[in-house]
Amino acid sequence: MRDPLELLTMFASASICLRLITYRRSPDARYRPWVSACAWLLIVCSGGQAIHIALGHAAPGETTLWQLGILLVLAALLHMARGNLARVLRLDA
Repeated sequence: MRDPLELLTMFASASICLRLITYRRSPDARYRPWVSACAWLLIVCSGGQAIHIALGHAAPGETTLWQLGILLVLAALLHMARGNLARVLRLDA
């Protein structure tokens, strides 16, 4: 049986990854290459984290409550901004 902390961390990471992947830019939104690069990096890192845990490569105690807290806050912010990382960073208010 997996640790509930690992499962929550995996779901939070997957949620971040999927929300960023499914973001659709509105026609009036500006394209910012460095925001796109940051979004790509978040997709790769959060997706990699979710896959790492799902495949069972995470050692016991590798995920912490602090890490989960950060991921949950980031996931909530991204979902409220509908995946718009620029809005989360307050560049597109």
